[in-house]
Amino acid sequence: MLYAAKCYWPGVTERELEQVSIRAGRAAGSVESEHVLHVGSLLFSADDLVLCMFKGPSRAAVKRASEEAGIPCERVMDSVSVGPHGNAPAPQTTSQRRQRWDMLGTGGR
Repeated sequence: MLYAAKCYWPGVTERELEQVSIRAGRAAGSVESEHVLHVGSLLFSADDLVLCMFKGPSRAAVKRASEEAGIPCERVMDSVSVGPHGNAPAPQTTSQRRQRWDMLGTGGR
């Protein structure tokens, strides 16, 4: 199941979020007897909002994984990814995101 961890996070930068993504990958893999995978994050800097996307067995498992990574998660929401690239994992680094944007023809906008 795909989950979005909603986080009110004033002042977080893209660089900090990249570091959190690395920690979330480690934390998600260390949650005892739970299979949780961090698949990426979306930063809405003007709104101080971050959505961290996880695949996992339950909201509780995702909540634990986000807490282990130091993500200020307000709530975990069920989500569905729709579209031609809906099943593709989110790129983890700035350069990977730029490559994907270029492939999609959006130029990062």
